[in-house]
Amino acid sequence: MAGVAFEVFGVRVGIRVGDPLVLEAVLSRVPAGWTRLKSAVVDRLYSVVTPLVRRRNVRHLCVLYGDHTRLSRTERIEDLLDHFESDLDLHIAANSQDRLFIHAGAVSWKGHTIVIPGRSHTGKTTLVAEFLKSGAAYYSDDLAAVDHAGYLHPYPRDLSVRTESKGSQRIPPEEFRAARAQPRPISLVLLTEYAENARWRPQPLSRGQGVLRLLENTPSARKQPAFAIGVLEKAVEGAEIHQGWRGEKEQTVQEVLTYLDGRSLT
Repeated sequence: MAGVAFEVFGVRVGIRVGDPLVLEAVLSRVPAGWTRLKSAVVDRLYSVVTPLVRRRNVRHLCVLYGDHTRLSRTERIEDLLDHFESDLDLHIAANSQDRLFIHAGAVSWKGHTIVIPGRSHTGKTTLVAEFLKSGAAYYSDDLAAVDHAGYLHPYPRDLSVRTESKGSQRIPPEEFRAARAQPRPISLVLLTEYAENARWRPQPLSRGQGVLRLLENTPSARKQPAFAIGVLEKAVEGAEIHQGWRGEKEQTVQEVLTYLDGRSLT
């Protein structure tokens, strides 16, 4: 019934929907900066099937396909949109040559850029949210975007914050009154996970070790290893790499901010 082909970060994507009214909602989850394509030739095609007629006592399911694979089948269109956004982000991260994407949260504090790499459930979103509460500017929650010169760029998505009472919640960065950070070189890489009763006492790593650890969290590393390594080497040229277990988020963030404030004075 309706569709669009577009390019974003050098990746060509198509979307087709059964209900034209759904297309705008799907496009709202595409990263900023996309441009329409005149050609319908794409690298990945998403199809969204939603009920056109609703009947009583009947389950009305929304279905999302990525190429020929069913990705989601749900009664809630919001759940389908979340799944689309997540899959699209991973597809871009694995295939883009315009940006190198790292699984990492990233913020800026008084001109210092902080990158927190890690897979899901390692606590990076928890730290990002705490940094934002303290007044940091926002780059990303889950995917940090780095250009060919090694500069970090915003990839703003809603934060997916897990709570004990309500599970995972999407929170727009605007709720933290966080400014969007500007492209800058990376200042500090934090390699950390939560451990009960731990206190943030990091040890420095070499830049070579930092590249290897970032490479572990780079989705395109297997497809484009030379590209990934080249960008990461530039990205950490002027960065410090700190590794250590952390305890409560408040203590860790304050320790990091105090350290950066001290660097600003020297």
